[in-house]
Amino acid sequence: MKLKATLVLLIALAGGAGAFTWRAVRNGAEPAVSEPELRWLQREFALSADAVLRIAELHRRYTAECEPMCAALQASEAEMRRLMAGGRRMTPELEAALSRSNKIVAECQHRMVEHFYAVAREMPPPAGERYLALMTPIATHPEQGWMKVRP
Repeated sequence: MKLKATLVLLIALAGGAGAFTWRAVRNGAEPAVSEPELRWLQREFALSADAVLRIAELHRRYTAECEPMCAALQASEAEMRRLMAGGRRMTPELEAALSRSNKIVAECQHRMVEHFYAVAREMPPPAGERYLALMTPIATHPEQGWMKVRP
């Protein structure tokens, strides 16, 4: 009976030590951020927690800049659809709406490229170069988004 109790105690202690070790190792490997794209970035480029936190701040600022521009682009596109539905040729109003839309797209693309360079600067040089290679299709064809990204 005493042997059985000792065996159960040893198994429980071994299980507890194993669980503690697993949890400690697992916690050290968890991403420093919660956003899925930033978790991917951390894993894909083996970034330190500090680098990911700096990139997360860049990401938050970039997103805050993008949201109003996306809203402006959606409004511009809605205006273009309305103007196109009402006629069969280019009008000065439609031309102006198209011009406004193109300016917004160009500004978005410009800010996107600046953001990609800022993120790459937070990475070790080889990782930054690989990141830029992955992001170039998005920067050159933003209308296609992530469909062009192939690691």
